[in-house]
Order: sequence, then structure tokens, then C-alpha cells
Amino acid sequence: MKNLRLVRDQRGFTLVEILAVIVILGIVFSIAVISLGGTKERAEADVCAANRLELAKQYGGHLALKGVEHSDVVFHAFLREFGSELCPVGGVIDYMDGYVECSVHGEEVDEEEDSGDDGGVPYL
Repeated sequence: MKNLRLVRDQRGFTLVEILAVIVILGIVFSIAVISLGGTKERAEADVCAANRLELAKQYGGHLALKGVEHSDVVFHAFLREFGSELCPVGGVIDYMDGYVECSVHGEEVDEEEDSGDDGGVPYL
């Protein structure tokens, strides 16, 4: 009789408590999805910008060392040597007015822009 009373007094979670937990987890999950949305696209754009900046520096050094002027032929020959996988989404890389441009991610990249330091306090 004593064991029967212990079994009857033990209670599980009610349906309302379970639904409240599910709703709270759903809200937290939706906030996480919204905050992480576009992360891949931003990362691809950052990789492309870093690659274009490095290519511009290397190409400028190449022109100075070889003592040649810029032309599309010289740039595309250098681009074949440097590597064609500069843009992660396959944008066309070109050199115009002293800047390396990507057909997908925009035109020019300044060194100050690419450093990621906007003068503010970083946060996670």
C-alpha cells in the first residue's frame, strides 16, 4: 500500500510545461537562425576581397620587378600564374584603374576597409 501511494504521488511534466519549453526553444532557435543568416555570403565576400587585395599587391610588385606597363594581356598572364580560384563563387576577376575588380563582389577594396578595424570595440 505504501508503494502504491509513492507511485501515485510522483508526477511528470504537464502538457502546458512541455509546450512552454518547446515554444521557448523555438524562439531561441529562430533568433539564432536569423543572426547567422547571410554568414556564408559575407564570408565568401570577405575571402574574395582579401584575395583581390593580395592579387593587387602581387601584381603591382610584378609590374615593378619586370619593368612593364599594365595591359590586359600582362594581367591575364599574371592571373594564370597567381591562380584562377580567387573568387569562391566564380566571379570574373579584372583589373581596372589600378584596382582588382570582381564581377560578383564589387569593385575596389581599400586596405583600410579590408582590415576589419572600424575603430569600434569588437564584440562577439
